[in-house]
Amino acid sequence: MRAVVLPAYETPLVIEDLEILAPGPRDVVVRPGAVEVCVTDSYAFKPGKLARPPAIPGHSAAGVVEAVGPAVTTVRPGDRVVVAGTPACGDCYWCDRGEGHQCREIFEGDPRYVARRADGTLVSAIGGVGTFAEQLLVREYGLVRVESSLPDEHLCLLSCGAGSAMGAVFNIARVAEGDTVAVFGAGRIGCWLVQSARLAGAVRIIAVEPVPGRRERVRALGATDVVDPADGDVVAAVRDLTGGRGADVVFEAVGGDADVVRSAFLAARRGGVLVPMGMSGFDATVELPVNQLAMHGREIRSCQYGNVDLRRDLPRFARVLEAGLLDPAAVVERTYPLADAGEALAAAAKRAVLTAVLSIS
Repeated sequence: MRAVVLPAYETPLVIEDLEILAPGPRDVVVRPGAVEVCVTDSYAFKPGKLARPPAIPGHSAAGVVEAVGPAVTTVRPGDRVVVAGTPACGDCYWCDRGEGHQCREIFEGDPRYVARRADGTLVSAIGGVGTFAEQLLVREYGLVRVESSLPDEHLCLLSCGAGSAMGAVFNIARVAEGDTVAVFGAGRIGCWLVQSARLAGAVRIIAVEPVPGRRERVRALGATDVVDPADGDVVAAVRDLTGGRGADVVFEAVGGDADVVRSAFLAARRGGVLVPMGMSGFDATVELPVNQLAMHGREIRSCQYGNVDLRRDLPRFARVLEAGLLDPAAVVERTYPLADAGEALAAAAKRAVLTAVLSIS
């Protein structure tokens, strides 16, 4: 099979011919049709725990099951599935407490080897999945069967951007009818957040975004107000639009900027909710006013893939897209072939493209 490989830390991606490993008892072989490109994969390109090169990037996909291990019970060859880089093993401390989104395998698991080179060198999978390839070796609990009429290019979005945002709105923040919502960042995640908040019944949705084209897009997707941070104090702007209180719920979907996280916190009303979603460097920190943390009743709710339960959430999220309640076509900006994965990832990192998808089939 052809696969995109990170040969060593901080080196360009290359295309290699690899042999997929034989499935273990609870492994599933999947042939992906499409893969969402997510900039968080690039964090694994630097030395650390996220990858052990040579490694295949990619942590989301939609495709078809080709083969299963002897102990697999939930899928069979021919099934259409969504693959996510957030396994819930069902056996660890966190899974036992219903916190599969914090599964040990996500944060503490050993590198997962999925293929080998002709010389016998084993190749690992970033995120334990490695979806930038023509075949995937996936744990049974890292995928879910989904019966859907959606094309793979849209279905794969549920395993990363769309799933994260829908989970953030419905599972974590639990946006309710009549709420006011502020979304910092109108990129890939922000567009899904705005659409989901609209669907949840938010009456005012404020998008904070510096790029004019993205402000226009997100307004068309349901934002009632847009704020350009270049115009001044964004916290004051959000408060002005919410009767001086601040928003009931604030989502931070920028990443890489601690000042934005601080502003998002301050833009939430007393007793409000902040859901930080943007990834940053692992040593990044944010300063917050201690007295407000102690006295103002704001809740900071962590968001690891929207606290999504694959089997509970992804089939119903797919039905939401099928019904036309959210628009994936408005978010996917460009489709690339597998051979151009490096270009696609670079474009995503530079925010030159809203959402990039790799077409594998």
